[in-house]
Amino acid sequence: MGGHPLVAEILWARGFTTLDAARAFLDPDCYTPAPATDMPGLAQAAERLQSAIAGGERIRVWGDFDVDGQTAASLLVLGLQTLGAQVDYTIPDRASHSHGLNKPGISRAGDEGVRVLLTCDCGVTDFEEIAFARRLGLDVVVSDHHDLDPSQRLPDAAAVVNPKRLPPGHPLANLPGVGVAYKLVEGLVHPSLSGSFSSLLDLVALGIIADVAYQRDDTRYLLQRGLAQLRAAPRPGIRALLRAADIEPAFMDAEDIGFQIGPRLNAVGRLDRAELCVQLLTTEDQSHADRLAERIEGLNEQRKVLQRAVEDSAFEQIARDPSLLRQPVIVLNAPDWHPSVIGVVASTVSGRYDKPAILISARPGEIGRGSARSVNGIDIHAAIVAQGALVETSGGHPMAAGFGIRSENVPAFRAGISAYISRQPAVFSSQMEREEAVVAWRDVNLELADQIERLAPFGPGNPRPVLKSERLRIVRTEPLGNNGKHQALYLSDDEGHIAKALWWRSAQQPAPEDACNLCFTLHRRTYRGKPSVQIHVARLEDAGASNDRRAAALVGSRFGVLDLRGELDRRAALNRIIADYGAGNVQVWAELDVPGPSGQEPEGRSRLQLAPAPVLVVWSAPPGPDELADALERAKPQTVVLLAAPVAPDQDQPDPFLRQLIGMLKVAERRGESVDDPTIVARMAARVGQREATIRAGIQARDSSAHRDRLAYLLDETRAYRRYFQTAAADEVMRVRARD
Repeated sequence: MGGHPLVAEILWARGFTTLDAARAFLDPDCYTPAPATDMPGLAQAAERLQSAIAGGERIRVWGDFDVDGQTAASLLVLGLQTLGAQVDYTIPDRASHSHGLNKPGISRAGDEGVRVLLTCDCGVTDFEEIAFARRLGLDVVVSDHHDLDPSQRLPDAAAVVNPKRLPPGHPLANLPGVGVAYKLVEGLVHPSLSGSFSSLLDLVALGIIADVAYQRDDTRYLLQRGLAQLRAAPRPGIRALLRAADIEPAFMDAEDIGFQIGPRLNAVGRLDRAELCVQLLTTEDQSHADRLAERIEGLNEQRKVLQRAVEDSAFEQIARDPSLLRQPVIVLNAPDWHPSVIGVVASTVSGRYDKPAILISARPGEIGRGSARSVNGIDIHAAIVAQGALVETSGGHPMAAGFGIRSENVPAFRAGISAYISRQPAVFSSQMEREEAVVAWRDVNLELADQIERLAPFGPGNPRPVLKSERLRIVRTEPLGNNGKHQALYLSDDEGHIAKALWWRSAQQPAPEDACNLCFTLHRRTYRGKPSVQIHVARLEDAGASNDRRAAALVGSRFGVLDLRGELDRRAALNRIIADYGAGNVQVWAELDVPGPSGQEPEGRSRLQLAPAPVLVVWSAPPGPDELADALERAKPQTVVLLAAPVAPDQDQPDPFLRQLIGMLKVAERRGESVDDPTIVARMAARVGQREATIRAGIQARDSSAHRDRLAYLLDETRAYRRYFQTAAADEVMRVRARD
């Protein structure tokens, strides 16, 4: 393949084990696309549309309000106009109609003389609406890529063009709506003329990336061709959008579309009428495009405000309840989230944690909206459909889906979909598990980034490679972003080579003090024509711990760790532990929320009450590693069960803590006990689940406000440790040493 051997290693690891296959993946000139005639239903669709064009019948393209629907509608309008069709378009208003066909719009089309309704990115499950259209004398041609009805039946349309009708593994099987639309336009002309529509491939590229389509086979081929078209000759509307986003066309990549252009177009469908985007993408008038882009920019600013509010709320939910991250799917809900942005926030959450994410906006007693985004190997639409009567309506495909749900059904839905996904075998490895090569830190540079970019465009089916550099030390950190949500890490190897890595949403995560292994992705950036390299942290590992040495680093004798932090019903999990080991063999370390007594459950004990026993259940997240080490020394367990739940929102906050402390101090004074006695301080710390240093700082803060900063700092440390304890791998949190 030439270039850095790493490229060939990654291609081989991803299944491209012949030179021809590798070249076809890297170079679209070496790939042979499947013919449009392979698509089921295309011959019937082409026949009806050709008849309409020849007879001067009016055709209306019915699109959808996301980018895939917008670009598909734009492509069909431009393609049919080129062929001489009388064609116009409509996209439903998201505020008053859901995805797909609706009867008022169909009636309006009939009244206005439309003879053929051509759907794009919708329609395959609109049985009732299509039957209604036929009764009005309209022929409906469906072009869609969403999943078929579970029974596999098709609507009674003049034609149904959908790649889901193809056998699995077919090169066209993963096309998004805009890809289906492109193949349909190709099918309207003789194969020798199909290349005449290549100018429309820029629209295909936009839709593929924005719809998170699986980028293999023909989908990747069309994306590669479309990106080249975008870079070479962007149409007026796209040129206006690129100018607003400060993106140079010649250096545009898939990430620019995914994070800059796609959100702008989606903002229109969320906050206004998506038909504005079809106007933008089809106009040849640059001044008109500039005016539309300016309007879209204003809508995008509104979208940012709404999205930021929902993102902050979503990540706050996760911070309060890190056990959400231990479920196979992250399900978050709130009554006041703006439903127009929950999809894009679900994508952010899914990308951050590399697992499916579902956001639900549902007011009590009402039917709310849910939006889901998935990762490779997990069909999120199938998982939602499997919840049956818990879901009102649903539609989508394996990587993204939407649904309606009653607020009272959300808890059962969360449990049901988690159980469903946990039973499904993963087809592809999680990003967090796939380091594809170890590279020396000194070799992580722009040249290596350029080599990695040979594998682009990246996305589902072709994720950006995760690399690893070993035995690095963090020499300093810097806060980044609003309120320091992110961190910049400066890491050095043993030879003193230092480079900066960006660690997104890491403000509450402690950086390793000792040598670490860095798993990261490498990105090439170009600004004002100047290239640079960016390193993004995927995760940090302790370089000193290996599987064969782990037990030696643990306190006391060897013990097994049973991680049940992801259990939705902790009390039921505790009862199972008691049934398995016997009540007399189990003790529960609980200082923040005590579980018992109830039935046969043992009462929760503080750290000072622990005694040797075979099983130690960690019910509350410890305040720090020293307290965990002390508990393990006292209990000397053979098995440690992690059931730690998230702490209350006001836990580890100065004012609530001081109120608790003042109450304990008053009791101590009545008993004649002195806070100079270390045993009294230890007892207070165990009672409220805090460190002894925090108790002492609280006593000082009670007497003098000058000590409040020290108290707040110690409580922040405890809060960060509890979050780490609830989210890090079990072997990481249990890797503690005895206190000196």
